[in-house]
Amino acid sequence: MVVKALGFAGISAKRGPSGPTKTPPKKVNLSERLANYAAIEKYRKRPLLVYATSTRPGVVAMMASDAVREFVDQIDRLPNISREVDVLIHSSGGDALTAWKLMSILRERFDDISVLVPFAAFSAATIFSLGADQIVMHPHASLGPIDPQISTQTSDGKTINFSYEDLGAFLRFLKLEANIETEEQVTEVVAKLFSTIDPIRVGAAKRASELSTSVGERLLLTHMKRWRDRGKAKKIAENLNKSFFAHGDAVSRTRAREFGLRIAPSDPQLEALIWGAYLGIESYMEIRRPFDYLQHFLSNPAGAQSLIPPAPINIPPGMPPQLVQQILQQAATQAVGHQPVLVDFNLVCALMESIRLASEVRAIGQVAVQRQPPSQFQVSVTFTSSRWDNVPIPPIATDNPPAGPAT
Repeated sequence: MVVKALGFAGISAKRGPSGPTKTPPKKVNLSERLANYAAIEKYRKRPLLVYATSTRPGVVAMMASDAVREFVDQIDRLPNISREVDVLIHSSGGDALTAWKLMSILRERFDDISVLVPFAAFSAATIFSLGADQIVMHPHASLGPIDPQISTQTSDGKTINFSYEDLGAFLRFLKLEANIETEEQVTEVVAKLFSTIDPIRVGAAKRASELSTSVGERLLLTHMKRWRDRGKAKKIAENLNKSFFAHGDAVSRTRAREFGLRIAPSDPQLEALIWGAYLGIESYMEIRRPFDYLQHFLSNPAGAQSLIPPAPINIPPGMPPQLVQQILQQAATQAVGHQPVLVDFNLVCALMESIRLASEVRAIGQVAVQRQPPSQFQVSVTFTSSRWDNVPIPPIATDNPPAGPAT
C-alpha cells in the first residue's frame, strides 16, 4: 500500500473568514457496508470481494504489492466449490504488476471472474479489470488510460510527472510544428531535454509503457482464448495505452465498449446495488471531504491557538538599553522553550472487505505547523503507522441496506 501525504513545507496560506462549521455526516459503518455486499451476493449468487484505495483529495493511496496478501486471505475464506467470483474495485491505480499478480491469483482459483466498477477504476485498476471475463460498469463509472506515469526530479530540484507518450508528443511537435528536422537541430534540442530529465528516467518511462501494454494484453488473453482474439487483445491494450491525450481521461461505459472490452449489459437493479455499496465506501473513507494538513491543524483549537502571533512587546521610550535587552532575551527564551503543538490524524487509505473478512490501511500520525513571517506556515507531517490491519466482522445490519449517506 503506497500512501503519499500531500503536506509540504513552506506552504503560503491565509485563513479564510470564519463561519458556521458544517457537521460531518455519520459514516456508514462496516455492518451497513456488509449488508450492501450481502445484497449483491444474493442477487449475483456468487461471492463478492471489495477492494478500494482512497481517492480522497489530499491523500494519494495506490494499489501496491502488499494488497496481494489481503486478497489471498479473502480467497482462502471461500469454499472450494466456488468457481465464480465478483470483485468490486474503486481506485485511481498504482502498480501494474500488482494488478497482474492479483488477477493471476484469482485466475488460478476461479473459472469466471467479473469486476464491478461503481465509480472509478483508473490506470492499474483498469489493467486489473482487463483480466475479467466481464466488467460491470455503473452508468457513473469510468475506466482510464493505462499509460504509466513516471515521477522524477529535474535539474533544479522540482518533481515532475510524465509518461513516455509525453516524450513522443514532444518529438512530434519538433518535427511537425517547430520544423526541427536537421541532425544538428535535433541533437541540440535533445541535449537540452536530457539536461532537464535524466536519460535513464526516459528509458524507464519507455520500459514502463511497454510493460503496461504487455500486462494489459496478457490479462485480456486470460479470457480471450481464441486464436483470432490475440491480435484484438494486443490492439485493445495498445489503444488504452497510446490513444489518449491525458492520463486522467475518463473511459465511459459506452467508450469502453467501443474499445472492444467485455462490458456487461445494463442491469438497473445490479447498478443500484453496486452504487449503494460504493456510497458506503465513499462515506467511510470520507472521499468527498478534501484533506489538507494545514487546515486539519487549524481545526484543532490548540493548534489554531499556537499559530496566533504573540502580542508585540511594548517598550516604553527612554528605557535603559540594558533593560530593553533583558526583555528581548526573556521573550526569545520563552519562544524557544515553547513546546510545539502536535495534532493527530487518522486516515482510511485502503480497504479489503467481504461478508467473511475485512482489513484496512490507516495512515496514522501527527502534524505540526510553525508560523514563519509574514504569512508562511511550515508544515511537518510524521507517520507513525501505515499498514494493513484486520477489522473484526460485526453482525450484518438486518435493516434495508443503506445507499449512503455520501459525505
